Amino acid sequence: MTDLEITRRELLALRTKHGAETAIGHRCSNLIEMLDSMKTATGDRRAELAKNITDQMADLERLAAGESR
Repeated sequence: MTDLEITRRELLALRTKHGAETAIGHRCSNLIEMLDSMKTATGDRRAELAKNITDQMADLERLAAGESR
């Protein structure tokens, strides 16, 4: 299993845990779609996806930290 597959499974589990219709669930869904798109993206599209993934991960971490308080 690749790192990408592991990450995808972890995001699915997190979305299931928090619910798909929550802020955390939405970020997980966005990230899953972007990770899937990275498989075929090239050039500028790949760079755009990488930036968006970074932004979404930062949001997800912020949201998760708020939930644990």
